[in-house]
Amino acid sequence: MPNRESLHETNSHGKKTFPYVVYHARIPEWLLGFPLHWHDEFEIIFVTGGSAVFTVDGRRMCAMKNDMVLVPSGAVHSIERDGDRCCEYFNILFSFSLLEENPDSHCARKYFSFFQDTVFFRELFLKSTMTLSKKIQPLVKDLIDHRKQNYSDYELMIKGRLFEILHLIFDGNIVKDSSNVPGRQNKNNSERIKKIVSYTREHFSERITIGMAASVCSLSESRFMNFFREQTGMSYIQYLNDFRLESGAEELLSEKKPVTEIALDNGFENISYFIRAFKKKFGVTPLEYRSSNPHDRR
Repeated sequence: MPNRESLHETNSHGKKTFPYVVYHARIPEWLLGFPLHWHDEFEIIFVTGGSAVFTVDGRRMCAMKNDMVLVPSGAVHSIERDGDRCCEYFNILFSFSLLEENPDSHCARKYFSFFQDTVFFRELFLKSTMTLSKKIQPLVKDLIDHRKQNYSDYELMIKGRLFEILHLIFDGNIVKDSSNVPGRQNKNNSERIKKIVSYTREHFSERITIGMAASVCSLSESRFMNFFREQTGMSYIQYLNDFRLESGAEELLSEKKPVTEIALDNGFENISYFIRAFKKKFGVTPLEYRSSNPHDRR
């Protein structure tokens, strides 16, 4: 589970001189999920087992084995459990500077600029049965299979595979022409979501009302509630409570404080409600969660 301070991941993924990395994750064994966050790298998620619910800039899908999720640079996205099901997946993250250092080059202007905003994508979720997905899968699997190989032995192949993948995505007609897309509105929506996510991170332990959250986005309460659900697939109250519960779960494993104190520290004024909500989300009470082996949940 990501640290409460890392919703905008500013640290580089991979090496500074080779901004590329492949991560391996299992839900809920290694992490419970990823709340709304964003980073500057382009990301390809490949599900290898089970299923999970992925949200990218308001688009939501349950992805299963061999499905892929495309996450453009700066897109606000999250990963959560699909009911009580488990999920295993790999994340491939890279910066476009790896492929082209000059942002004004022909490729950067003609192609890469389209990959850095969800507004240009007709599809972000590639089901395993799609023709495009079947073409990309072998390339993604090759990158995953060689993830532990020394970059000094595999750098050119990595870049070659990434170029092939981007070519297939662009050639697969899922990237729109820029002439007829509502770019400004999309950017405004994205910035509003980032503002409320950052605000929640900073103030989740305090009392937050819908009115206070709406004011952060310069929206009325009713418009804010509709807007947040449209963009994330959940209500703001659900997001806030989930954020608080996940923070509380972290503290239960890292701190020796009483459950009551942890509940209050994470914005729950009603202890009974905290225990009920915690058991509904994690399947066990806070004390049972604490007494379990933390390595089984990370």
